Parts: sequence; C-alpha cells; structure tokens
Amino acid sequence: MDIEDYSFIAVIIIFIIGFIVHEGEEIIFQREWMLKNAAALSQRLPKLKRVFDHLLSLDTKTFTIAVIEESIVIALAIFLPICMQMDYPLICFGLFCAYTLHLLVHIIQGCLIRRFVPGLETSVLQTPNYGFFTYIYASIIYRHYVPGLATACILFPIFVCITSIYGSSIDADALSLVLAGLVGICFLLINLLFSHWLGKKISSLL
Repeated sequence: MDIEDYSFIAVIIIFIIGFIVHEGEEIIFQREWMLKNAAALSQRLPKLKRVFDHLLSLDTKTFTIAVIEESIVIALAIFLPICMQMDYPLICFGLFCAYTLHLLVHIIQGCLIRRFVPGLETSVLQTPNYGFFTYIYASIIYRHYVPGLATACILFPIFVCITSIYGSSIDADALSLVLAGLVGICFLLINLLFSHWLGKKISSLL
C-alpha cells in the first residue's frame, strides 16, 4: 500500500468515528428534546408538524435500532466495494456528500429555531472550515443573519468533500462526482426512512 491508500483509509476511519459520535449524540438527546420542544415547534412551523409528529413517535429504543441499521448499511457500502475492488473512492465520495448534507441540516435547524438541536454540537465540530464555524455560532448567538452566512452554507459541503477525498486515489470528472453525490444523498435518504420503519417494527416486537 502506498501513501495515498493509507490516506484514504485514514479518511474512512475518521468518517466512521465521526458518524458514530454524531449518531450517539442524537440517541442520547433526541427523545427528551422532542418531548420538550415538539409541541412548540409544531405551532411555530405548522407545515412541518407531520415531521415533528414522526420524530416524536421514535422512542430511544426505536431510534437506536434505526441508527444500528444505518451503521451496518454504511459499513457495507464502504467495505464491500473495497473488497470487490470496485470504484470505492467514488462510492465513498457519494456517502461523504450525503453525510455532509445531514450535518448541514442540523446546523440549519439550530439557526432557524435558535436553540440547541440534537446533533448540532457534533455537526459543527466535524466541519474543517472554521470560518463556517464562526458564522454559524455568531448567527445563533446574535439571533439574526450574519453577513457571509449564505455563502458559508454553500461552501461548507464543498470544503468537507474536498477534505474528505484529499490524498485519496480518486480520479473522476466533475459529472461523475456530481452523480455520485446525488446517488449517495438519495440512497441515504431512502435508507433513513427504511431504518425508522424497521426500528418501529423491531421495537414493537421487543
């Protein structure tokens, strides 16, 4: 293995650790936070009431099962292509894009409702762009738009993706990267819905 292979493995390990820590934060705080805030958020954002009701229906056991399923799927999506000698850097890039969007959603949630949301702390800590870190916390603390926030939000996924694949052996054109990102986002979004459904099913049997 050359230095590029070791760099890519290091990126994968950091990604998995970050995912576990982030999901762990959500498992710990999600249920209690929803019980305290779901009613107020439904009144404030009535168009999202169905989303809040769905999240409120997920107890800690159900949510933990969903996270375990997601972890298994992501691990298989990463390591099976590597074992089968497929184009694994491009596949991992798609997963990184999806995970980046997931982190960004948490940060936007915190900005919109101007309070802590489960997953916010680990979302902010995992960004390599410290300028974005400053913008986000300034917007939350001062509770109003901070100049530069919009462009920071746009650049955040780009910074994370570039950081994630830096030093890897990925060699793909722009169209391939865009398609990989879109496929990764769609894949994890569909699996998110499935994991919640599976979590409820298994939880009802336990």
